[in-house]
Amino acid sequence: GGGRVEASVQLALTTDSGCVLSANSVQSLPRGDLGPAADRCCAKLRGELLALLESGACACEHTADQLIVFMALAGGTSRLRAPPAAALSSLHLPTAVHFAERLSGATFRITESEDGCQLVE
Repeated sequence: GGGRVEASVQLALTTDSGCVLSANSVQSLPRGDLGPAADRCCAKLRGELLALLESGACACEHTADQLIVFMALAGGTSRLRAPPAAALSSLHLPTAVHFAERLSGATFRITESEDGCQLVE
């Protein structure tokens, strides 16, 4: 039949160092094409997850921007390996850093590592 269904897909992997990386999506899929549409969704997420793993980042961009608040509030120096700037789909990370600095008085430094990851300190 016709119509659409809401589908939520979460893929996660744990590295040998214990880092948990994930990719997720919520999509409206056509009921009549549910199997192939779900396969395409999963293939896209698998590609995102593998790219994240290969980047060497410790968190996806959506998690990294959420961690900025905790870094700003923590004592001492916090460090985060975020995905390469070219791989980001939004400005959430630099925006989170901007406002965390303004609201908390913390200072951040973002540099690029040799492998392209952003090092946030």
